Amino acid sequence: MENDADVVALLESWFQFAAEDALVVDLDSINTEALGNLCAFSPPPEMNLEVEPVVAFIDRVATHRASQVAGHAMTFYCWHDAIVRQLRLSLVSSGHGHLPFGCHYVETTDVRSVVRAIVADDWNNPRYMCFEEDGADGGIDVDTNEPMYTGKHPLRVAVIALG
Repeated sequence: MENDADVVALLESWFQFAAEDALVVDLDSINTEALGNLCAFSPPPEMNLEVEPVVAFIDRVATHRASQVAGHAMTFYCWHDAIVRQLRLSLVSSGHGHLPFGCHYVETTDVRSVVRAIVADDWNNPRYMCFEEDGADGGIDVDTNEPMYTGKHPLRVAVIALG
């Protein structure tokens, strides 16, 4: 693990960024809410993070957002944006009844499992998105026009109910 002080400083800067972001509530437009409440994070390439501090960071942001939305049911959610190698967080009114993804996705309340995939498979993996020519890597087939997320391989999204 990196120097603990460096990790603490990074996660604190991420939290301050998320906490300073204005809360957007728009019952008529899920996309306005999702984009207005979107935050994205990625560590510097030389820093290796552990799962638990990132989970604690997400829980802290969710707790902060819950204090802002008291009395209004909202869904806080996070996912891995694999293309840009980011942890993304957002928030939408639960009344919309779904999340604003245009791809196949699966919701889980297991934040740790989503974070584990981001940290281990991407951020701490020096071979992330390195594809073997014979396809033996089991990764995404870059020579296809198929969507990245399908019913067979959906986007995993961690959700936390707020309000």
